[in-house]
Amino acid sequence: MKPLHSFLSGLDFRLTGNADTLISDIVFDSRQVKPGVLFVALRGTRQDGHAFVPVAIMSGAKAVLAEDPPPPNVQVPWIQVTHSLQALSYIAPRFWDYPSKNLLTIGITGTNGKTTSSYMMEGLLEAAGLPTGVLGTISYRFGKHDQPAPNTTPFANDLQRFMASIRDFGGKACVMEVSSHALSLGRVEGVDFDIALFTNLTQDHLDFHQTMENYAAAKALLFKNLKTETSKAYPRVAIVNADDSWSPRLIQECAVPVLRYGQHEKADIRARDIHSDAKGSRFTVQTAKGSFPIQISLVGDYNVTNALGVIAVGWALGFSPELIQKGLSHTRVVPGRMERIESPKGFSVVVDYAHTEDALRKVMASLRRLNPSHLITVFGCGGDRDRTKRPLMGHAAAEMSDWVIVTSDNPRSEDPSKIALDIEVGVRRVRADQYETILDREQAIGAALKRAQPGDIVLIAGKGHETYQIVGAQTLPFDDREVTHRIIDAG
Repeated sequence: MKPLHSFLSGLDFRLTGNADTLISDIVFDSRQVKPGVLFVALRGTRQDGHAFVPVAIMSGAKAVLAEDPPPPNVQVPWIQVTHSLQALSYIAPRFWDYPSKNLLTIGITGTNGKTTSSYMMEGLLEAAGLPTGVLGTISYRFGKHDQPAPNTTPFANDLQRFMASIRDFGGKACVMEVSSHALSLGRVEGVDFDIALFTNLTQDHLDFHQTMENYAAAKALLFKNLKTETSKAYPRVAIVNADDSWSPRLIQECAVPVLRYGQHEKADIRARDIHSDAKGSRFTVQTAKGSFPIQISLVGDYNVTNALGVIAVGWALGFSPELIQKGLSHTRVVPGRMERIESPKGFSVVVDYAHTEDALRKVMASLRRLNPSHLITVFGCGGDRDRTKRPLMGHAAAEMSDWVIVTSDNPRSEDPSKIALDIEVGVRRVRADQYETILDREQAIGAALKRAQPGDIVLIAGKGHETYQIVGAQTLPFDDREVTHRIIDAG
């Protein structure tokens, strides 16, 4: 419990009511209101939190923070601000006493590879004896606590609350996937990052950022905000992918030392003698102080690059080669990332989250190196998202697959058939006779499995770990892996 005045100091606001009112929590969802909380009214694209203030007060909210002035005869303290979302990002770290100040805090940003890198990072830090919490696309987890993630990077109150729980229950580190949306909207304000890791930047989220330069500028905020001063016992370092053309843009923002990883000759941490097969990848890590071998259970050159980024973090922290080897060898299976399902009929199915052109190309290139008889690809594109990537993904799938089935992903408010038409524009640029469109995703998966012969690989891309499909305003149960198993088991 904290009095209002203790975490409002420094915020530009107008208060009606008692500044000594004790607050137990901060929430912005009226469904999460419990007696004693501060309710923050946020204006969203579809709903306005101000409309739920009466419900929040009836449910026990002890105070309200809002952009609107207080209504007549309001019975709880009312904090009026110019911008509720910015105010939330300001007060949340103060309410929870800046938990990142007590944790080794590593932020991972980039278009692709964040989740896989976070799993490898978790394994590395745990091997180093640092109990680690993770905030990412799949889940928010620490110890036995594991909850599905509604956002890659949560809103400031949920983020700070979770980091405080890591701190309070003996955690020593936090690994966070930091999305461009979170950076643009200030969700990570007040987070004291020690290390920032950049994976790559390829086209995505242009419905939000409009241009690639804006997208890059959002990612660069993570590096711009790395402070040189720290009271923690960890180095301040920026880790960037030397193979990515956007890295120099991010490095410009850095006031801290930079460590480069990748295949580029200028990389400080490099990989050579790479060997991949269906069981994983083996390679040699080359540094200025010598070389050492690494083995990971992940397939593909892009996962070698992901591993190099994590190795670079370990190197920056002073971990030994033996510790790095141990940590990466113990990485848990990443749900929905090159997740393999074998059919008794002799073909394989791979479920992957790839939902950009670059990610789709990399996954298909990795599968091609396994020399399948045929590669059959099933995918769609999400609705209410960047339309310009749809034909690009269609083009990539047609170029690198023997057969393509265009289907529905999460259409949201869009007509699935119109999304498919956008994809088909790219497919037909390559081939007009080796694809089909089946909008029902379960039927599309069934058609792919029926077509597959011994030695083939079926790639089901786009949803990966997701256990739902968003159609209109409904969120319906749907899991590519469960559907695949069910169809295979049925024969």
